[in-house]
Formats: sequence, C-alpha cells, structure tokens
Amino acid sequence: MDKLEGFYALAKAYCKYITETGISADSVPSLLELLMKLYVSAQTLPEPETDRPSSRGEKVEVRLGEQISPYYWMVSDPCVLEEPVCGSLTDDLSDIASDLQRGIGEYERGNMGNAAFEWCFGFRHHWGDHAVDAIRYLHSIKRG
Repeated sequence: MDKLEGFYALAKAYCKYITETGISADSVPSLLELLMKLYVSAQTLPEPETDRPSSRGEKVEVRLGEQISPYYWMVSDPCVLEEPVCGSLTDDLSDIASDLQRGIGEYERGNMGNAAFEWCFGFRHHWGDHAVDAIRYLHSIKRG
C-alpha cells in the first residue's frame, strides 16, 4: 500500500467515524488514536504536483455526548504571550472531515495528484491546526 492509498484509508475511516459515531467519553481514546494516525500520515504524503487553489467543502455534523463540552481554551500561537481564546471541538472535527472529503472525492475519481494536493494543502493551511487543537483537548479529557 503506498502512502496516498494509506492516507485515503485513514481519511475514509475518520470521516466515517465522525459522521456515524456520537463522541462520548468512552470513544475519546479511539478518536484520539485516529486523529494522531491521520496527523502523522499527513506529514509523509508526497508533495502534490498541482498548484491550484482549494475550495471549501460541505460542513460535517459532529455529535458530542453530554459529558464532553464542545468548547475549550487555547492560545492561537504558543510562541507569543497572549490571552487564551475559545476553541470548538465540533468545529475542529467537522473542519477536518470537510477538508478530507474533498481529497477523498478526488481520489475516488482517480485524480491522485488533486487528492494529494487537497490533503497536503489542507493539512498545512487549515485542518492540521484543527487536528493539533483537537488532539490536545481530547488528551486533556482522556487524562481526566
């Protein structure tokens, strides 16, 4: 299995998980593992050969259990001393899925270069930040 095919499988698994699973305290460890695998795998994707702009995908609905607050506090740039801002786990998880789905669509149409572009561009400029924020928040929930 090449890196693009492996990433495709992870992206599909993530999107399926997000759309079909209500996120509860019990599901946090498996969601955390899936997010970390996606993040690591995205770093090894081949450089895309296309340089076209990416378009926004459809918003994905995320369901959180009552015991998980959708909001958390974070700093937008950990290298700069600033006031914390409010983050949203539902926004993080939904934006990641939306970005991944664009690449999934390209991959399934046989446009491997476009799929790599969508996943790499989104990772570097959008969903990678959401993944890091979600991983940190989910880690806090898991450790209690």
